[in-house]
Amino acid sequence: MSASDGGTRPADPPQAPSAVRTSLDPQAPAGGPDPDGPPAAPARRRWRREVRRRREALRANPRRNHLYRMGVATLGTVVVLLGLALVPLPGPGWVVVFLGLAVLGSEFHSARRLNAFGRRQLHRWVAWVERRSWRTRIGLGGGTAAVVVAVVWGWFAWQGVPTWSPEVVTAQLQRVPGIG
Repeated sequence: MSASDGGTRPADPPQAPSAVRTSLDPQAPAGGPDPDGPPAAPARRRWRREVRRRREALRANPRRNHLYRMGVATLGTVVVLLGLALVPLPGPGWVVVFLGLAVLGSEFHSARRLNAFGRRQLHRWVAWVERRSWRTRIGLGGGTAAVVVAVVWGWFAWQGVPTWSPEVVTAQLQRVPGIG
């Protein structure tokens, strides 16, 4: 039918693209990977497969498996404790804690669950803080800074100024009441 006959003309069927790029590389040939070559798995997948293969080899030997799990437990615990020590200080304390829990979670289910719980609580806390006014946020930041100052002051009052600190810093710290 033509438009002059008063009818409508059926729409042309969509044309399929002649070649679809599967790579983000503009120099890559269109149409996907080379059909003559082996299928290339992403490097990340190959890396995970290799790690899994090596881990299964360790599991096959009970002694090596036990030593490996002890090493993961030791490393993860040290990282978590370091992160907990960094929490009151400015810096990535909680990130280090979650990193240590991730290390522990690679071998221990309870650590994996604790990590997921901690991340959920952290997201809830951040969402709660974001819903507060700027005055409340400033108050929370000031309160956190006051706690950090009090902890550092208490540590220096209890232990004294470290001997490794530079003389300029030692002289300034000894002028603070309760430390010097």
